[in-house]
Amino acid sequence: MADGGLATRSLMTRSLENRWVRLALTITIGLAGGWLFTRIGTPLPWMLGALAATMICSMAGLPLQVPQLFRRLWIIVLGIMLGSAFTAETFDHLLHWGGSFLGMILVVTVGTMLAAWFYRRVGRFDRHTALFCASPGGLGEMMILGPALGGDERTIVLCHATRIVMVMALIPPAYALIEGYIPPPDLGAGGSILGADMGDLALLIVTGFIGAFIAKLLRLPAWQMFGSMTASALIHAGGITDAKPPIELVAFAQAVIGSGAGARFAGVKPRELLKPMVLGAIATVGLLVLAAGAAYFVAVALDLDFRAVHLSYSPGGFAEMSLIALTLGIEAPFVAVHHMGRIFMVVMMAGVVGRYLKRKSGVPED
Repeated sequence: MADGGLATRSLMTRSLENRWVRLALTITIGLAGGWLFTRIGTPLPWMLGALAATMICSMAGLPLQVPQLFRRLWIIVLGIMLGSAFTAETFDHLLHWGGSFLGMILVVTVGTMLAAWFYRRVGRFDRHTALFCASPGGLGEMMILGPALGGDERTIVLCHATRIVMVMALIPPAYALIEGYIPPPDLGAGGSILGADMGDLALLIVTGFIGAFIAKLLRLPAWQMFGSMTASALIHAGGITDAKPPIELVAFAQAVIGSGAGARFAGVKPRELLKPMVLGAIATVGLLVLAAGAAYFVAVALDLDFRAVHLSYSPGGFAEMSLIALTLGIEAPFVAVHHMGRIFMVVMMAGVVGRYLKRKSGVPED
């Protein structure tokens, strides 16, 4: 019995070590890709460089992995940075964003219906899988909710990973080409960690983690981003501090986000990858076109910045789109609030519709 216990612990230790080895390899490759993209001068170099490098290496067969817990820790850093863009005036503007918010709800509803129809009719997905592939919610939420309500997990993950990767890869270069955007040297951060005030840094970290912890207790979608951003926004808008996370932490957080997205393609066989990725790419382009058309109409009607509305309506991830807005200098609080609302709406809508379809098909609840 003792030998069996020792063998079990030894196996668990090796498994843990392997997981950390995979993480170290993934982050190393991601940082190398990020550094290369900084030399090239691309927008969001640490995130896009890490994404490109890890995606190529993972599809080539390297065992890459970014555990969810590790990714969430660094999303909290991005949430803190995003919250630092909020001011007292931002909260005064919330009521004036109602029209744009209604437009976002309409875009998400119509886009989800069209994408679900596309996946169902063209892709021949079952109804549950089509719904959760089409719902532009958080990848983590759809990964949990979709399979629990009858969807195919691998297909859902691949379609959403394709959506997020395409939006990340297309929008910053497009703005660089069309708008002449030049990446800021500080990534929207607060200078080097070498010159940071340790008291301010400790305040940011403690506040961000407390906010994320409270959001998790409340079971809020995208709790790590939403909670840390809200807590950071409160202390910045309240004038308690104007500090921002150091550039080194922000660059590393971007590399983690990009590496996590690229590593999701690890272990995927080409024949498994082709159909969901092609369909996901077509659906994403359609959603981006819909977002651009709606954003133009709303921006003209309400006298808003088209770029801010476009980023708010684009079907990217909460963390990714907010980070793009922050580094592009395009009304990051406006974009973040809209994407926060999108996540809430999509998770609730997909959950209700998914449960209805499951009951209709006669499958018992888990």
